[in-house]
Amino acid sequence: MKQQLYAWLARLGRLRQRLWNLLYRPFLGSAGTGAVLEKPLMLTNPHRLFLSERVRIAQGARLENILQYGGNLYEGSIHIGEGTHIEPWVHICAAAPLHIGKNVLMASRVYISDNDHQFQNRSLPVLLQPLTVNPVQIEDNVWLGENVVVLKGVTIGEGAVIGAGSVVTKNIPPYAVAAGIPAAVKRMQTPPNPQKNIKEA
Repeated sequence: MKQQLYAWLARLGRLRQRLWNLLYRPFLGSAGTGAVLEKPLMLTNPHRLFLSERVRIAQGARLENILQYGGNLYEGSIHIGEGTHIEPWVHICAAAPLHIGKNVLMASRVYISDNDHQFQNRSLPVLLQPLTVNPVQIEDNVWLGENVVVLKGVTIGEGAVIGAGSVVTKNIPPYAVAAGIPAAVKRMQTPPNPQKNIKEA
């Protein structure tokens, strides 16, 4: 009986996922074959969200494409490459084109932002001041652990791994394993050998 109940609940969950996906898909900039967007917590300017094939964004995501703030205009857009999986409760905020590559694995509660608030004018609340923007790029095959923070102006190179709870404030080279606050490279991985892969195939 318990197994049947569990199977029924699982089917209900998959149906709910498909319904939310059908609801949001028409409003997106693009959504490739097999792309899934479960119920987000917040979706700002969805026409500036571009999903390639087989992208999966789990529930509770906060996806913000900023086009106007504090009287200034911005060009926020989020571009996610094919096969990328984003787990629940991720927050991505873009005031410039923000690119996430192919086959990226992003654990829960990751925060990525290419902007922050200015605060130099002490006669104005921070909330009313313009943004400082510096683009972010996450290249192919990157793994971001639980609660990772990626701040403005950062490029994370192909195949890099960022440990849980890290705060990335500077560029991370390809195939690096980095962790800490701020994140620092702990060791380097060996890049894949395309010739070897061809021979094995």
